[in-house]
Amino acid sequence: MKLSTLKETTPLVFNYANYVTPQFVANAVNVIGGSPIMAREVAEFSDLVAVSDAVVVNTGTWRRAELLETVKLIQIANQTKTVVVLDPVAVGIPSRSVPVQELLTNSKVDIIRGNAAEIAWFAGIDFASHGIDAVGSGNIEQIAQLAANKTGAIIAMSGPSDVISDGKTTRVLPVNVPLLASNVGTGDALSAIIGAFNGDEISMDNTVRAMAMMKLAGLTASHKVTTPGYFANQVLDELYLLSESKLETFIAKEVKKYE
Repeated sequence: MKLSTLKETTPLVFNYANYVTPQFVANAVNVIGGSPIMAREVAEFSDLVAVSDAVVVNTGTWRRAELLETVKLIQIANQTKTVVVLDPVAVGIPSRSVPVQELLTNSKVDIIRGNAAEIAWFAGIDFASHGIDAVGSGNIEQIAQLAANKTGAIIAMSGPSDVISDGKTTRVLPVNVPLLASNVGTGDALSAIIGAFNGDEISMDNTVRAMAMMKLAGLTASHKVTTPGYFANQVLDELYLLSESKLETFIAKEVKKYE
């Protein structure tokens, strides 16, 4: 959906969030015009999914014991055809990769948002990583495309260059904003924004808009502040102030398309 449509329809984004960044994530969804809700209570899942436009699952502080409830949440979303976004934090670590694989086996994820190392895991490629940060090198376009083909999900790889792929078409946003990597909340917020933009229809275009919105907000914020603490708040301000015309112009100018 276009940004103006998002603001008019106020999509409800249900976040199965981690414990580190829920406040920032909720604010990010709110300032772009969406409506955030955070919950982990199984008894609420059916009611909340029924009124939600998107479900975002973040595994950043996931416990192995939560696997069954997370699968149940996504299965409910699958039944109602609600878009599901997965943010698989540090999935390359074995203790995390095993439950994520079980999740993929027992439910359907529509969009996967992660850094290059995380996405490489879905592609079956060994890509060096350290904690939540990607530190390796490789053909990120091919990695995203392969991950999309293997999972059947749209891949949204964020980093110095953002890559979005459905396995057939790949788009690259080669705009580096180093300060975005200085705040762990920006990635989590991006996953939720992706959910908001895909609330009416799952598509490459909607995913590109979400990625471009965070990148443009970060770029504009970095021209005004130079330290991480101020930057995080400035990003929220820029997300709030960003117009549809500026966003679409940025996409037309910066996004490269590959078949």
